[in-house]
Amino acid sequence: MFDTIRYVIAAVLMLFGVIAAAVSILGVFRFHFVMNRMHCAAILDTLSMAGIFGGLMVATGSLAYIPKLLAALVVLWVGSPIASHLVGRMEIATDETAAQHIKLEEDTHGCD
Repeated sequence: MFDTIRYVIAAVLMLFGVIAAAVSILGVFRFHFVMNRMHCAAILDTLSMAGIFGGLMVATGSLAYIPKLLAALVVLWVGSPIASHLVGRMEIATDETAAQHIKLEEDTHGCD
């Protein structure tokens, strides 16, 4: 009985993660500007990975795998904002039409 409840909870978490990934992928293809696409891709990194990894943690039930899955999730959560920040800075520095899409501050923090 406990295993059935555990697998149902894991399935719900993973289904939530897959639905969040599908919405994110749809948003990446729908939007045209890079900053909007990055926002949609951030949903994939946070919500869907949390749901999928949470479901995997519940499904395994082993204390040997939970820290490994949690460490992988933390690496994804730390790496994603860094990569998004670098892509955003590169977009502002190289796109001449970026001012039409976003409001730039006077000081672009080194992005010329």
